[in-house]
Amino acid sequence: MVTLYLSAEQIQKVKDKTVKESLLSEIQSRYSRNLWSSSFAGEIYDTMHIKLENNSNKIDFEYTYGDKSNREDSFIDMFEIKYIAPNYKFVWSLPTTLNEAKLEYNPYKIWCKIWDNENIVIITRVNDHKNYCFEINQKNCRMIEVSADKCETMAHLASIE
Repeated sequence: MVTLYLSAEQIQKVKDKTVKESLLSEIQSRYSRNLWSSSFAGEIYDTMHIKLENNSNKIDFEYTYGDKSNREDSFIDMFEIKYIAPNYKFVWSLPTTLNEAKLEYNPYKIWCKIWDNENIVIITRVNDHKNYCFEINQKNCRMIEVSADKCETMAHLASIE
């Protein structure tokens, strides 16, 4: 038999990466389902809303049809949204943080609306240990991970250590 020894630091890295991948996978799968379907949990919808809130460990999803809300649910994991920045271009200062960001997606369309912004950058803290950064822009509407170096700089500029 082969014995695999992992240090506490290696185990923590695996846990962090698992939570980050889970968060990214959840957003990407909702985006993909929205491209190919106009139903969620058996109910028809014409708009999917996503709400991200600062200092929160959940992402809210709402599916609406016309003026009525069809279904709401949330994705919760071991992450905390630490910082949301609007209209971000990588420079040596960060704009003021947003308390929340709202996104709107319509089925069968490669389109989204980020309320009041062209793009947003999100800094998350995973397992109260590691920062990961993501960007969502109106050009492709997908959540894309920002490089580790860029994320470290952004977290430093946002005073998130």
